[in-house]
Amino acid sequence: MDGQEDLVFIIKDTQKSKIINDEYKGKQDRNRRGILVMIKNNDDYELLVKNTTCFSSELEDGGVYFPPELWLEIKKGKLFINYSHGRYGYWSYTFRTQKSDLELIGYDNSSNYGPIVSSKMSINFLSKIKIDSRNINEDEEIIEGEEVFEETKSKIKLKNLIKLSEIVDFDELDMSEI
Repeated sequence: MDGQEDLVFIIKDTQKSKIINDEYKGKQDRNRRGILVMIKNNDDYELLVKNTTCFSSELEDGGVYFPPELWLEIKKGKLFINYSHGRYGYWSYTFRTQKSDLELIGYDNSSNYGPIVSSKMSINFLSKIKIDSRNINEDEEIIEGEEVFEETKSKIKLKNLIKLSEIVDFDELDMSEI
């Protein structure tokens, strides 16, 4: 996060009680996943963030849908925690090192109907600005790229930034209510 080679690990619990037999899918490991962020300090690594259960299992029951794909990346000193739900859209959390933790500074999502974007949301927690964009050209005959968005900007009320180490469950973070 500071120009040196930092490390980010996705970890997973191994409780046997969380391995189930699904009637249709067979053996499913529903153990939760977590994250470890290690920062390089000269020739050694120090633990910056440890949150062992903040992500659901990659085999979580998605009902009629498949569970979203989780992937992480570090770019320009920021950690991006991304979820992709295929043709249904994505959501992404942006964290930056602050106060001996990683704090949430941005959130973006897109809700899609196939290749057509229905709505988007972007929140900048530092400027406290939320932008909601809704496609007002949702005609079934439009094609990708013909979306027309109506944008609404609003101020968010958040006293403190959310720390990665304190997130209990990413599935429960409802950014629409911020």
